[in-house]
Amino acid sequence: MDNNKSITIKYNCHQKQFIYSCDDYNFLNIDFELAFYDDLEANMIISSFDAKTIKDKFNYLCEADEMESVFLKCKIQNSSNLEYLLIVMVASEPRENIIITITKIENVSTNSSIIDNLTKLLNYNSFCQAVLRIIRQNQMLVNDGEYVLVFFDVMKFKAINEIFGTNQGDNLLIYIAKTLKQQLSNEDIICRYNSDKFLAWINISDKKIDTLIQNIIDSIAKYELPFETIIKAGIYQTNNCNVSVDTMIDRAILALNEIKDNYNKKYNYYRESLRKNMLSEQEIVGMMATSLASRQFIVYYQPQYNHTTGMLLGAEALVRWNHPEKGLISPGVFIPIFEKNGFITRLDLYVFEEVCKFLRYSIDNKLALVPISTNFSRHDIFSPGFVENLEKIRNKFNIPVKYLRIEITESAIVENAEHANEIIRELHKCGYVIEMDDFGSGYSSLNVLKDIEFDIIKLDMLFLADSLNSKRTGTIVSSIIRMAKWLGMPIIAEGVETVVQADFLRSIGCDYIQGYLYSKPLPEADYIKLISKSAVGAAVPQLKLIGTLDAIDFWSPKSQETLIFNNYVGGAAIFSYTNGKVEILRVNKKYLQETCMNQTEKDLIESNPLEVFDEDNKAIYLSTIEKAINSMDEEECETWRVLSSECCGDERICVRSNIRVIGSSGDNYLVYEMIRNVTLEKENYSLMLDTERRFKMASEQVNIYFWEYTVATKEMRPCFRCMRDLGLPALLTNYPDSAIEMGVFPPEVADMYRDWHKQIESGVKSLEAIIPLTSGRIPFHVRYTTEFDENGNPIKAYGSAALVFKNS
Repeated sequence: MDNNKSITIKYNCHQKQFIYSCDDYNFLNIDFELAFYDDLEANMIISSFDAKTIKDKFNYLCEADEMESVFLKCKIQNSSNLEYLLIVMVASEPRENIIITITKIENVSTNSSIIDNLTKLLNYNSFCQAVLRIIRQNQMLVNDGEYVLVFFDVMKFKAINEIFGTNQGDNLLIYIAKTLKQQLSNEDIICRYNSDKFLAWINISDKKIDTLIQNIIDSIAKYELPFETIIKAGIYQTNNCNVSVDTMIDRAILALNEIKDNYNKKYNYYRESLRKNMLSEQEIVGMMATSLASRQFIVYYQPQYNHTTGMLLGAEALVRWNHPEKGLISPGVFIPIFEKNGFITRLDLYVFEEVCKFLRYSIDNKLALVPISTNFSRHDIFSPGFVENLEKIRNKFNIPVKYLRIEITESAIVENAEHANEIIRELHKCGYVIEMDDFGSGYSSLNVLKDIEFDIIKLDMLFLADSLNSKRTGTIVSSIIRMAKWLGMPIIAEGVETVVQADFLRSIGCDYIQGYLYSKPLPEADYIKLISKSAVGAAVPQLKLIGTLDAIDFWSPKSQETLIFNNYVGGAAIFSYTNGKVEILRVNKKYLQETCMNQTEKDLIESNPLEVFDEDNKAIYLSTIEKAINSMDEEECETWRVLSSECCGDERICVRSNIRVIGSSGDNYLVYEMIRNVTLEKENYSLMLDTERRFKMASEQVNIYFWEYTVATKEMRPCFRCMRDLGLPALLTNYPDSAIEMGVFPPEVADMYRDWHKQIESGVKSLEAIIPLTSGRIPFHVRYTTEFDENGNPIKAYGSAALVFKNS
């Protein structure tokens, strides 16, 4: 039997007809007349069980609404050798056409498989056999570059399994397999190489490979995880049919490895120069010890700047390998190898010692000093005596610990966060500042930030790559920077290459940057020249809070501060204020109640809080905030606002705001506001003023004086006419004697008037008489009416005096 023979069948779903494209079926010794699975069963090529399985899968594909494929392996019956049929069915045009291929495979062991159980793609061995078959049949097209071999690799897939579980990781692999099937044609060959790596053999005679690969990468990036799923590709385009499949794969991997650390590049073509320039792992391992002993490894320093002031605030130490024959060898080449064989720990300690030696030189020569960060891997921090070794080196050169920072990537501590925290606590005891490197590039950033006691965050520019074009990304980055400030942690953005990027960062509160915009990594001599002429500053937490506020406790759900905020302080909100813009960060339930509208906290946070004001009231509100900024004390204002909701419509309310600044960072301020809805109070006051106005007008017409007398306190409050005409103050105490002494009541009626008040105190309901008033003894009709409490005790008396007119 010929091992290289295969059958291709096309099925038309509308006509329900099988179309056989090859006449040579002798390798099976049967004629196909019926459905292929029935013919295979009838001729006893496969079992009835296998035939039924094939039929069920085939019928399923006939009803599929999208492109799907099925791989089946069926043992050939009555065969002296272990022979199988590989049956591949692809619904290439759903509900239109199905393509079936039948291939015989010989000499397969009982426990081998040609299909990957998880993704249902070919496995590696079957892939290589299928590609080799195409190469033999299409040598001219292979030589003309009509095919490419593509190697796909999911970045940091291990972290996905560790954080979200293997089930989520498996679901991602299945999704990638499905995406590859959808994007590629049935003529292309796909396999799962291992773990999170995939291979594709693609005929590109009628395809634009760049567009195709980019579409695959973009589709996989849409997989639903709390972060973007990043997959990269290395591409080898054929030019020689004599190159083995394994060699093609190696070259595709080499192309991918070149861009693994390139944030912006997602796929890369193999070039012959890559192979020529690439040192083998054996060469590197053979040279590493000698190269370290002969000091071929040199330290470069990349400066860190405050973009607002232009001041130098630190540097990161980066290692380079300057080989006498090979020249500068990229860290991307030797670092992964050193991490794998454990040599990285010796190298990192060497770099740390070189940094200490440089700082000693700087101190002795009175050069400007800024802290220098040294990178350490998980191999370092988990090695025995790590902290002791650092301290031994530092003390050897007598370097103040404030000039040394320890930089650890978040991925270095995913495996054992508890042990990593122990090491960091030891470093803190010695006085070291600990930086979290590459924040945002991994998949556990927030979890690590919660559990590990870092001092400084270094934000990976990969996270910022599309910030200027994506509102969502910009919002996330802005929130991260605000969160870091709340934690009292300076944040440094690394990999900043353009002014646009730097200005964007500054606009959201991140001033500290590192990258080619200011400087590439510099050799020691050039770095000395730089620090000799640079102004030097310091990285400090960029949000300064008032001394009585503990920011971390305030955000803790269980803290006393949060308990008070939510339950006792009345309507309260926290918002950020920057150059006339307000963004609400947090409100309590009483804030929602005070606004008297059917709003949720989400509604408020997502809204523009200044839209509720007209221009006059907005000016009052913003000026009060500015006053609070200038005074650093509580300021108060009352403003009218129009609140809207779908269920309640529009409502105009008056709000009394007490505003105080609780934190600041440059032009950004954190503001605490307490509110009280005083709409009813304002409306009542307005009504009272209107009533009083009307009363004044009426009393002017009838020449009547009014006053109110409080029995318990002997206090009298006169009307405006009493004060205007008689010169009385707004409040008279010890009444009526005080009015008698002022001459309002003549002496002959003083005792009678005192007796009236004794009667009021004893409970008389009303009194009246004609009484002469003032020194002119003008007659007035004076009346009193007493008000009593629920127990019948007199509390107030209301008096009036109407001028008595004589008949003409």
